[in-house]
Amino acid sequence: MSVARQARLWQWAAVAYTVLASAFFALMPLIAVPARGEVAWVAPYTLLGWLVFPPLLIPVALTLVPLLVRRRRVLIAWICTGALGVLCLLLILSWGLLLVPAALFGAVGAHLTARAPIEDEEIDETPWQVPGS
Repeated sequence: MSVARQARLWQWAAVAYTVLASAFFALMPLIAVPARGEVAWVAPYTLLGWLVFPPLLIPVALTLVPLLVRRRRVLIAWICTGALGVLCLLLILSWGLLLVPAALFGAVGAHLTARAPIEDEEIDETPWQVPGS
């Protein structure tokens, strides 16, 4: 398998993980709401409706952009991965910790994207000969 293909698979893994993590955060009962002296656990989607999804689409966009951009792919991949890492640090006490694996997947994908032109070069298989012999 080529390094370019491995890089693309790592980046798609980051996208898939981010989509699943965002769906988990939006649909799992994570918020405690007092109701008649008891505590009821509800999902953020039931409280906020569709307004919960725009903030969750930011990490998805940060992992999807490196796959869609053709020019300066390595630079864009590292910028998006760094921005996702900063987002994880800013939101570390709420749902930022959930996105750390996506940032790691994106970093591996960005590194392999940078290595792909070097590793995937065509190698000349002809035997080496002494010049002038």
